Amino acid sequence: MVSRITLAATTLAVLSAASPASADASDGWYDEAGWGSVTVSADRKHIKVCDLSNDGRAIRVEYATSYLQKWTLVDRNGARWGCGADSTFFSRITAFKLCEGRTFGSCRPPVWISRSSVR
Repeated sequence: MVSRITLAATTLAVLSAASPASADASDGWYDEAGWGSVTVSADRKHIKVCDLSNDGRAIRVEYATSYLQKWTLVDRNGARWGCGADSTFFSRITAFKLCEGRTFGSCRPPVWISRSSVR
């Protein structure tokens, strides 16, 4: 029960946050900082996180799905340039945020994927 309340509170927080980098839904959704980027496909089933520099910092994306699950994807080669990808089977990606560090570190504001972000 506590985890459902926490999930509901987190969802409400994400809904109220501004979407910093949503794109036209036909292209998917994208967010980038100088150190990393994340892309979600137009069908909201595929996600890719990329480390854009060889600076010793790992990059990850934290994302939520329509089945109310939270996932973390780290680029495959740690702190070096490269990408990691994942996909969903039944659910769709509903929100994501680009973060520094393999498990801990600062994150950019979340991007909430909804019909209202379709242009």
